[in-house]
Amino acid sequence: MYRLIPTEEDARDEDRTVSGSVDDQNGFACDNLSTPKAPFQSIVDKFKSLKPSFLRSSSTTSWRTGATARGTGPTIDGFTLPKKEDEYILDRLFAKRLWRIVKVLLTRECKVPLLYITMTLFCCVNETIVYFVGTIPSKYYKVLGDKDSSAFFRLLISSLITVFLAGFGKSIIFLLGSLLSLETRRTLTLYFHKIYIQPKLFYRILFMHEEEVDNPDQRITQDIDKMAESIKKMVEDLIIIPLLIAFYTWQCWQMTGYVGPLCIYGYFILSAIISRLLINPIVDAVFYKESAEGYFRYLHVRFRQYAESITFSRGEGEAKESADQLLDVLLKTQLTVIHKELPLTFLQQSVSYFGSILSYVIISIPIFMGVYDGLPPSDISAVISKVSFVSMYLTYQFSKIIQSGTDFSDLAGYTSRLGQLMEALDDLNTEMENIAIDFPHEETLSSDTSIRLENVTFNTPAGDLVLSEFTFGFDAGVNTMIVGRNGAGKTSLLRAMGGLWPVSKGQIILPHQYRKDVIFLPQIPYLTYGTLREQLVYPNKDTAASVSNADVIRVLKLARLDHIVEVIEDFDFTYTLDWNKMLSPGEQQKMAFARLFYARPTFAVLDEATSSMDNASENAMFKQCQLLNITCITVCHHTSLERYHQQKLTLSGRGIWSWSEIQERNDGDDEPNDEDDGGSIASSASGAGIVLRLPEDAEFDTLPRTDY
Repeated sequence: MYRLIPTEEDARDEDRTVSGSVDDQNGFACDNLSTPKAPFQSIVDKFKSLKPSFLRSSSTTSWRTGATARGTGPTIDGFTLPKKEDEYILDRLFAKRLWRIVKVLLTRECKVPLLYITMTLFCCVNETIVYFVGTIPSKYYKVLGDKDSSAFFRLLISSLITVFLAGFGKSIIFLLGSLLSLETRRTLTLYFHKIYIQPKLFYRILFMHEEEVDNPDQRITQDIDKMAESIKKMVEDLIIIPLLIAFYTWQCWQMTGYVGPLCIYGYFILSAIISRLLINPIVDAVFYKESAEGYFRYLHVRFRQYAESITFSRGEGEAKESADQLLDVLLKTQLTVIHKELPLTFLQQSVSYFGSILSYVIISIPIFMGVYDGLPPSDISAVISKVSFVSMYLTYQFSKIIQSGTDFSDLAGYTSRLGQLMEALDDLNTEMENIAIDFPHEETLSSDTSIRLENVTFNTPAGDLVLSEFTFGFDAGVNTMIVGRNGAGKTSLLRAMGGLWPVSKGQIILPHQYRKDVIFLPQIPYLTYGTLREQLVYPNKDTAASVSNADVIRVLKLARLDHIVEVIEDFDFTYTLDWNKMLSPGEQQKMAFARLFYARPTFAVLDEATSSMDNASENAMFKQCQLLNITCITVCHHTSLERYHQQKLTLSGRGIWSWSEIQERNDGDDEPNDEDDGGSIASSASGAGIVLRLPEDAEFDTLPRTDY
């Protein structure tokens, strides 16, 4: 299948050839010739044949190309696993990725170092209390053996206080660990937001490199959270392990000689070697599992997004089948993790239980050698209890290191996924820098208010030619229609004009105040989380406070949206997902025009921005653009809109294009014909049952131009 994940363009089949990579061309050609698959089935098929790009071998050319290593391992239900020698291991690359993440946590703005130091101090104090708690049983053996009642009650009170302090200390450590986890997540998420949500790069990694790094949203929203929890568990268990091992080794040496520490250290080294061999396969399995989690979650997000389309098409059965199949893949990857964690869990539990036996083996040596023959039975019982505690606690510290193997394997998997995303973003930044060097005249700002393309040649990311030696000008005051069959490159041209795609030859000359003078309106507008004022000034939310109530009402009236004033609670009430529920698709497009009317740019680039409106509203939007002196560059299929344009640019695909003037119509032709929708299916189905009426007192008056 050509696409890994269907995009919004799949719904309208617009510019089908404009996304993907060169490696996709053969598959894309086959798609065009065969019966198209269901959209959700394509996700399942693509995932089942997925081979993670982090796998490396001598035959792999690059992680960016996703080249396959020499040979593959077993295939389970269509899910191809790599060969053993290609599996991800804890090597220098892992250390490099982990160190890069740690450096983010060591910045001056991050509170992780302070929390770590505070947590270390509390752990030291608490472990001191724990030591006294551990020696309490030996004191009870002594007191009870001597039958000293007064000493018993004194010991009882002191032991209760000590145990209470130990419990309180553990609670504080838990609190600090939770705060450390939250701060880790906050810092890493903000860092990834900074390097991920950037102009042009944000678009490229989602739509032009989607097969190289799967589900970057899941890596940021879920993998960082899980990584923070893994760090919390490991820090709580291992933060002062070196100090504790050194202290209890000295204590054990004092009581048993070199034999005790030697037995415990040898036991730990053997366990650590076996644990190390069992961790590596888990890292690989965790990577697969998290990839499967991302696709399964995304599939259900698509269900929610297209629930109405699925229901109208009676596609619930196909959706359920796709979800069940992808769930089956997910469960198999989870089962793989469980199978590979089972030997490690067995080792961890065995180490813990055998440690208690080992402590008695250690104390038996000096007892059988007669070292304590001169002590009374009560003192011998106290010594046995104390030596047992010291040996068991030293063994316990080593067993915690072994037990942290599962958390460490999870941490390694998350480090791999986050490190891969960071490397992908680095490569994209380098790619964009190279584009700027190789094509320095791709985007030039001019002193006039026109948009000009001079000898422009560019291709789709898949390598298909869109335009060659293309020279054209969009002058202010001259509205232009861009028409052509599906896939001819209409939206591709807009992407090149917007800087989303680079040109291989020529230059695109834009107005000097480009960000203010040119506004793009896509077919599906983005409704931000926020108030109505913030919707109108998007993306300049900081200027929302300067928008008066009168301006809000006037702009809404111009966009035929003034009726929503009766629906919302207040202009400053914050809505989240409710905007998509409150507004029909046609009303959402009107909200985009309301933004346009408020900003009043020189140019409005419209990519089927009125496809969901009724004819009367569509004509009203273009009339208002004329009254506000907004020059429209319109991608559309409605011939009825020719009355609002002066020239037509026709794209035929493969670099072929033509230009023609549009003759001015008679006055009688300017009236919109509601019975003729110009062949647009979207227009006849717009509004979701909501009848939009222009208020009787509505007038197409103008607003003063707003400069940001």
